[in-house]
Amino acid sequence: MRITISILLTFFLLGCNSSDYEGYKRIHDSVHFQRITLGDDTRKVDEDSFVSLTIAVSSIDDSLMLEKRVKRVQFGSAEWPKDIKSIIASSNEGEELKIIGSVKDLQVKDWFSPVDVGMDNSLLKLNLFINEVAEASVLLQVRAEERLWSDFEMQGQLSFQNALDSLHFDESDLHEGIYFRSQSDGEGSSIKSGGTALIHYRTYLANGLLIDDTYKDEPFEYHVGKPDQVLKGFAQAIAMMKEGGKAQFLIPYKLAYGDKGSSSGIVPPFSAIIYEAELMKVLN
Repeated sequence: MRITISILLTFFLLGCNSSDYEGYKRIHDSVHFQRITLGDDTRKVDEDSFVSLTIAVSSIDDSLMLEKRVKRVQFGSAEWPKDIKSIIASSNEGEELKIIGSVKDLQVKDWFSPVDVGMDNSLLKLNLFINEVAEASVLLQVRAEERLWSDFEMQGQLSFQNALDSLHFDESDLHEGIYFRSQSDGEGSSIKSGGTALIHYRTYLANGLLIDDTYKDEPFEYHVGKPDQVLKGFAQAIAMMKEGGKAQFLIPYKLAYGDKGSSSGIVPPFSAIIYEAELMKVLN
């Protein structure tokens, strides 16, 4: 297969001549080609590669007509228009390519049927972006990771819904993306921007597993606005409390550790977090 693509590439390179279009090379009478950006030459397209492309079709005056995405197809076994296959065969991951040719020569009707792209002799521009070039072994690993990530996301959604139900949160408790319920209204002041507060809290995963408890030690010293000190959802909840107050809140994963989980590995990806917090003292 590698011999086949080498022969194809050789004929392609030998056949490129000067073009009527500035910056383009002529493949033959009615097909012209330009490489806009160079890609990663360690990720070359070959017959066994799995390629992902974005293909945009425009009129000759650059009016976008339609766009198509091709995801992880084996290059050597897929059906490509002859000239386009020659161009892709000479390309690397990350490259952007432009092709000018007639509807008939580029076989656009076959690719995009039943969309009307004009008469067979109409000239079009194709913009190709090589999004990904992956070997089979690498692709298998990527797909396994994607399935694992999908399992994490599904488990996270299920745990979040179970937490909502078990804690009896409803839409009236939803405030700026977090579920918040005051258990004891404080009578002191709220924490201000740039201020400091002493907070005790217990932290749970959505399944009820306790993962942190400041009551075993000194209260946490929270500085409002200090980068990366607390979760975004935690900061939002504390801003709704007053000194002496207690609250329980449920933070969705997007306002907690996101789709990556915690760096320690304790909090899995897509995990919601439950807090029981007490605003002990405000030091504005």
